[in-house]
Amino acid sequence: MTTVKILLALFCVLALATLACSISVDLGTSPASAPTNTPAGMAQISSMVAQTLQALTQEALSATPINTPTAPATPTPTNTALPPTLSVSVATNCYAGPNTNYGFVITIHPGISVAVIGKDIADNYWIIDVPNYPGTICWLSGQYASVNGDTNNLSAPATPAVSIYTLDEPTNLRVSSCTSQPFSGTPGPRWHNAARWNVVIRWRNMDDEQTVVRVYRDGYRISTLGGHATSFSDSFFHHDWHDDVTYGVQAVNGYAVSSIVTVEVDHCN
Repeated sequence: MTTVKILLALFCVLALATLACSISVDLGTSPASAPTNTPAGMAQISSMVAQTLQALTQEALSATPINTPTAPATPTPTNTALPPTLSVSVATNCYAGPNTNYGFVITIHPGISVAVIGKDIADNYWIIDVPNYPGTICWLSGQYASVNGDTNNLSAPATPAVSIYTLDEPTNLRVSSCTSQPFSGTPGPRWHNAARWNVVIRWRNMDDEQTVVRVYRDGYRISTLGGHATSFSDSFFHHDWHDDVTYGVQAVNGYAVSSIVTVEVDHCN
């Protein structure tokens, strides 16, 4: 028998005993006489009922299990492999294939981080996304390259199956003029022998489908011209008279590009 049933039975017995003791019976001859309850006995019974019900209620509550909300499980952190990136310790040219016989594309300079999308272990070349040219790739020698990140899932093509550099590249790229004026101010930190250079380059377009011409200086794109442009005038601060400057020109349309042809400017006077 449970605790609740035992208490309930005791309560009934106690109530009956108390009731029996608290009721007086009139045995007089008057037929109208009836049993009467003693007020004190009724109050006692009411008090006992209230106390017993309170005890039973408390026991029932304590016996009822309380569902405590469970905190959500903390997800176990997973180690996500970082995509591979590459940097170089020496300025390195990147080509349209895994050797220098392919067209020049761009120069990667120290301090620049580029995304790696493939590897050519046999030729020691990495295939990278060309900075500022989404979807354009080139092959970079691993001689001065350092790669960070997971390279296990990179593909390893021996040669490009289809060259993306399908437009005819401009020809006859040349320096038309170059002048310089000494500059006495300080255009930037650690500059010395500063001068302002004014350079004009010219070329001949060879592809009828080109719509844009991109111009580079030392591997960085500095201008985008219309497809019929054949010259470009550049004015900039040069930080050392003894350093060469390399210009590049590339033909572009909505779905293809050419290789970048280059010309060097040496000791502008």
